[in-house]
Amino acid sequence: MTWLYLSFGAAICYSCLLIFSRVVSVESKNPRALSLAFNLVSIVMAVILFLLTDSHNNLSLPTQSGAWIYLLIAAFFYGMYERLRFFVAKALDASIFSIINNLSVVIAFFLSIFLYKETLSISKSIGFFLILLSLFLVIETKKAKFNLKGVVLGIITSVCIGIAWGLDKKGVIFFKPEIYNLLAWLVPFIVLYFPGIKIKEIKTEFKRFSWKIVLLSFFNFLGFYLGLKAFVLTDATKVIPVIQTSTLMTVLAGIFLLKERSNLTKKILAGVIAVVGVFLLR
Repeated sequence: MTWLYLSFGAAICYSCLLIFSRVVSVESKNPRALSLAFNLVSIVMAVILFLLTDSHNNLSLPTQSGAWIYLLIAAFFYGMYERLRFFVAKALDASIFSIINNLSVVIAFFLSIFLYKETLSISKSIGFFLILLSLFLVIETKKAKFNLKGVVLGIITSVCIGIAWGLDKKGVIFFKPEIYNLLAWLVPFIVLYFPGIKIKEIKTEFKRFSWKIVLLSFFNFLGFYLGLKAFVLTDATKVIPVIQTSTLMTVLAGIFLLKERSNLTKKILAGVIAVVGVFLLR
């Protein structure tokens, strides 16, 4: 049951990440610079973990070309996700973004069917339908409050992270979790940084939020690492649904902590439906 504890730990971390991302993003003047500052801190944490676990003394990298191809594809989509995540967090309530983000599970699931030869059952098809239903419940709001750009960006980021998640299982097959964790932060940073940004803008965002960025990075870094450790112990189709219980956690936290109480009934209903749908994908 260790994989279950690791997965729930990741879910709690991701829920905290979404809540605090909303708080920080609303005040940010440059979400991309904020993302760069956030990723730099996360890279430092990954390096520290790499050194503390003695992975540098037992360094072994795969020689198969496929391992590096999967890593580069995952890194590209992680990089695109990082470019957009704080723009979406700024545009949408945390409770809405967390529900839309369940689309990533569907993407990861269908990718897993192709890559890991997993089967598509009736219950999994129902789960897919329920997740789509939860998305329609979220975006069916009053026109005055409907943020089309935010929803579209939210869907794009969910597709990107879903593809990356689907490839993570491949990553831990070829690489040790600590090594893959480090590479999964370093390589996407190139995609995030290109075509460049003024260092001054990154410093400005870091000065504005300082410890908040460190806290955000910690939640993201720890959640990602716990998820990788869970992937080592069991199938991706077991781990990802448990991690996505962060959806319901975020919806409830958004209602009580951030006062996101517009369309309250639909948000709660959509959150519950999304979580049920995710579990049916197991």
